Amino acid sequence: MKKNYLLLLPFTITITILQAQNSQLYYSGKFLTSKNKAQNFLKVYNKNSGVYELTDDKGFAIIAAKPYDTLVWNQGKNSHVIAAYEVRELKSILENQTAKKSVENIYSKAYDSLVSKETKDEFSIEKTKARLSKKSYPYFSEIRKLRRKNDSIYTLKSLSQRTFVLNGNFTTSLDIKSRNAIPGTQNKYVQGRSENGNLIWKGPETNEMFSFGPDISMLGFNGLPYEYDRNGRLIPWVDGLQHAQKYNNNIFKTTVGYNNQLNVSAFIKEGYDEKIRLSFNIGQQKNQMYFIDQFDIANTFKTKLNTNFAGYFLNLTFNYEEDKATNTNRIGLFNRAYQNSLLTPISFSNEQNAFLNNGLQRSYSQYADNPSFLFDQDSKYRYQNRQRQFSLNLVKAWGDFRLNLNQSYENDNIRNWDQYKPSTYGFSSGSFNERIQNNGLYQSNILGTYTLGDYNFKNTFSLNFILNDRKSDVYNSLVNQKYLYQRTSQDHIFNYNMDIQDRDFEAGFNLGNSFYISNTSLKNSYWLPRTNFYVKFKDIFWNNYDIKLLGSYTQLSSEPDITRSYASYATTLLNAADYNQYFPVQEVENFRGLSNINTKEWKIGAKLNLGYNISVDGEYFNKKNTDDIFPVFENNQLKLKNIADHTYSGYEFNFTYEHLRLGYEVNTTHKVSFFKYKDIVDRITPGYQNLAVSGFKDIYKTLSEGQVLGAVMGTYFERNAAGQLIIDEFGFPKKADGMKIIADPTPDFVMKFNHNFVYKNLSLDINWEWKKGGQLWNGTQAVLDYYGRSESSGEERNIKNYIFEGFQANGTVNQIPVDFYDPNRNVQENRWSRYGYLGVAENYVQKADYIRINNISLSSNFPINYGKQNLKLTFYVNNIMLWQANKGVDPNQNFYDMDHGRGLDFFNLPSFKTFGCIVSLRF
Repeated sequence: MKKNYLLLLPFTITITILQAQNSQLYYSGKFLTSKNKAQNFLKVYNKNSGVYELTDDKGFAIIAAKPYDTLVWNQGKNSHVIAAYEVRELKSILENQTAKKSVENIYSKAYDSLVSKETKDEFSIEKTKARLSKKSYPYFSEIRKLRRKNDSIYTLKSLSQRTFVLNGNFTTSLDIKSRNAIPGTQNKYVQGRSENGNLIWKGPETNEMFSFGPDISMLGFNGLPYEYDRNGRLIPWVDGLQHAQKYNNNIFKTTVGYNNQLNVSAFIKEGYDEKIRLSFNIGQQKNQMYFIDQFDIANTFKTKLNTNFAGYFLNLTFNYEEDKATNTNRIGLFNRAYQNSLLTPISFSNEQNAFLNNGLQRSYSQYADNPSFLFDQDSKYRYQNRQRQFSLNLVKAWGDFRLNLNQSYENDNIRNWDQYKPSTYGFSSGSFNERIQNNGLYQSNILGTYTLGDYNFKNTFSLNFILNDRKSDVYNSLVNQKYLYQRTSQDHIFNYNMDIQDRDFEAGFNLGNSFYISNTSLKNSYWLPRTNFYVKFKDIFWNNYDIKLLGSYTQLSSEPDITRSYASYATTLLNAADYNQYFPVQEVENFRGLSNINTKEWKIGAKLNLGYNISVDGEYFNKKNTDDIFPVFENNQLKLKNIADHTYSGYEFNFTYEHLRLGYEVNTTHKVSFFKYKDIVDRITPGYQNLAVSGFKDIYKTLSEGQVLGAVMGTYFERNAAGQLIIDEFGFPKKADGMKIIADPTPDFVMKFNHNFVYKNLSLDINWEWKKGGQLWNGTQAVLDYYGRSESSGEERNIKNYIFEGFQANGTVNQIPVDFYDPNRNVQENRWSRYGYLGVAENYVQKADYIRINNISLSSNFPINYGKQNLKLTFYVNNIMLWQANKGVDPNQNFYDMDHGRGLDFFNLPSFKTFGCIVSLRF
């Protein structure tokens, strides 16, 4: 192509003449990659005229074109419409390519020597013995002062131009919160049971728990004074009586919360260098729960000082956070209130009054609680947490060596006032516990790095020393016991990193080893190697068609956090029917005498970029955990034990399409992720097979060798060798003795979808996910069935002469007809109550599939004062749509808000949907 340009130069005059005749125009320009590299010998094609040209080695091309012609390149995948002002005459293009230079006067030393007279300047700087320091400022127009270093050397200092800048932003948000799905309950049958073949309403004073009474439409109020209902007792309805009322005992409501944050930064600049910066953040957030008068308030203050003096970069940070709440769920208070709201019969109103005339609790039974009574409290806040954190970071570089020193200290003070007042079910005399936890966390981190080489081939050596000193003390007033924990640990990490950069090739390699030393560990670890690599081949087929291969191997040693409480594990000491006795006050005895949790993890993956828009990546991972630690109760003490080895493995794939255009001004990006995993128990320490991880004594998630970690263990129906139900002598399926694994909470896969649409200054984001497979045990449904409060028990209790499919114990096909609820029999012999409080756990295993729209947000920017200030407005909704396969709450909710609790639903709290608005002003 360069040869063509040279041939064109001699014919400039001829072309000028021809232009007057046919006005031939041309387009010129450089063609670059996304990384601003010249695309040499690129074929540029004019779709209108059919001509094409090749770019030269600098990416430059000239091609004949008319206004609004379309040029394409890269095999037609990229296009450009030429506007009228972009095409010019060839003469103009070539002239612009040739540098212009003015004619200068001819200078001759011989001529000057004849006409000029030599002058001597005895004060000339060339004659002086004094000279400038090499460290002098080079730009004389900005010289501030001249300083003499010694007899012959002077130093020029620059003119200091200091600028003070103040900026920041203020963000405020408002959110409206309401609950998602809860189990369906029946609103037809009242508190009571059958007596002598008749369905009888039995009032709260009888302490009746069942809702197997008569149809409420057949009852009315007698109008006489009655402490449990201002309308009177219920009697069979006759003309003239007020019809019985269906009470709604929903404890959820739509709530409003807010969040305000102010960030301010003040800094001083000298030229382009920032010398000192002071910033602070203050904020307050009120998180209003969906329960009656339950909320928490968080106040924050954060400040940071950054400065640079004499080559030292200093960062000082101080954070203060205070969080206080009316109540927490530490003792299962919220689950307890939610459970009682669902179980309250429709013939009883919790809202009428929380107290009887004698000052005790007013509830539909002494074996139940009124949620309003549980939430009534004298003190405004029963939870407070104050956290103070201070950190110092100092960085200094000497050539290729860099030293980073970080020191931080954190102090936490956490207080819980947990209380049940007298007449609470399970605590007739009441119960109160003040739990105080103080944490002191100190960390020292020293990191030294040395770098060799340049951008193309760089080697980095680093040595990192980390010291952690943690102290925690926990006091429970109910048992008057204080627990003291302390751990000092050290990490010594050596690391070597190599990076190679080339035009079409890129690679990185990392190799290291670390030591872990701790005063609470039985054995320190001195061999913890780690390595990872990646290799990237660029432009393998066409421009920006890249492939990247990567892999890693890591060994780690760790210990459980001493600030974590395991008190909630006390649920495993109780049967589900004894939930009312749950009041955790027992902490782990100590964190000493344990082996480290050793982890070996390796990953391998690849990423492929297909052009400028499409990328596909995938990864397989395998994480082997040895001597993992779990809590157990032994000799009435809560202890930690090294119990199990388990392997967590799976793979993940991602597909991304960036900058997909829909129309002229709509730009979109889409990402799809696919995730699949399993966590299999490989080994159990003898004596701990089928240990409960979480749950109750009669239904729990377990450690079982060869099974997934957290498989659900529960009761089941007896079956024959062919898997068919065995029917008992009464015509109902027979409950087997003992327990077995009945459910696997692990999903088959999880897919997540992210979509972004941009139109001018509007941006729309949509995030949703699909979880396929997995199971959960719906204990909420089981208890609602048992007491006759479930929707299904209300619809099916009048079914008669039903024959269950199965076989008798003697092998004959079952032919015994049954009534689901026979008034002539004891209420506990009906279809739902005959198996006990939890029924048969196997019967309540349900699918945990769901499709959820996690978030939809619409935001827009409004520039102010030519963009120096900016206003951003965002509207969003979270959890706006949730489809679930199970009959209950969100399957992602945890049992009593505990770790490892997913897969057990025992009155799990529902998730909530949020509608909100965020306004952010940058100034």
